[in-house]
Amino acid sequence: MTQLEIKTNFHKLIDEIDDQKELAKLYEYFIALKQNFEKSGSDWWDELTDAQKADLDLALKECEDESNLIPHEQVMEEAKKWLKK
Repeated sequence: MTQLEIKTNFHKLIDEIDDQKELAKLYEYFIALKQNFEKSGSDWWDELTDAQKADLDLALKECEDESNLIPHEQVMEEAKKWLKK
């Protein structure tokens, strides 16, 4: 996948988030990743195991097919049920 394709997919995923709190959490997470990268001078990708890298690659490929995507509302409902356990 090219850098442009990755960025495009990130933009699509971000555009699908309607909850401001969730969007803010994601933003803070990426800021922390960026700061951690700048401090360490290493790429977090290099710290992942081969299995983790393969899982992320698979997830990115699967999200390119819109039939694999789950609506945000459905994910939130499932998360609420899971958090009540």
